[in-house]
Amino acid sequence: MANKELFGGAITTYIPENFIDVSDIREVPDNQEVFVNIDTDQSIIIEILQYVGDLNEDEKAIRHHFASIASDNNAEEYNSIQQIITLTTSDVPNLSLEISKYLLSGQQTISKFNESDPNSRNLVNIFMALFRLPNIETDIVITYNIPILIGITSSSKQIAQEGNLHEGMEVFKRILVNFEIKNWELFNE
Repeated sequence: MANKELFGGAITTYIPENFIDVSDIREVPDNQEVFVNIDTDQSIIIEILQYVGDLNEDEKAIRHHFASIASDNNAEEYNSIQQIITLTTSDVPNLSLEISKYLLSGQQTISKFNESDPNSRNLVNIFMALFRLPNIETDIVITYNIPILIGITSSSKQIAQEGNLHEGMEVFKRILVNFEIKNWELFNE
């Protein structure tokens, strides 16, 4: 199994083979790498973002990033954080001990393509990892979105399947354990 090169090879990690690179279909911002499984509507997003908050506000930072995604998804009606834990060196072995690493598990109700019917909302589980790089004022956020309940009038109903959280967590663990920054010059651009 080969890892996928991201950001021009500056970062590598595991991306399942059945996920396609969205930049092959449409424009993606330079600070993002986005992959989607068209059969399941699952997506993986790796983002390089501005550092949020102070050094002692790591849990607030991951909550802020989750709330930002909820806002982007118009998921204000329902978004919930189930758990936030600190990741260990065995979870993310290729990042130094000095880098704070967190995992959030949460859910949001999301409508696709501005679908307005309440029955078109999908319940999406979100696994989110946050790597804090204060010395370069950067947060790296990885999200794995897994629809676990597809609305009966959602445009996803015809093509997507509801995801399995256990399988999703296993995939996410592989993403994290294989995550590696190969070229730190990426953050100087």
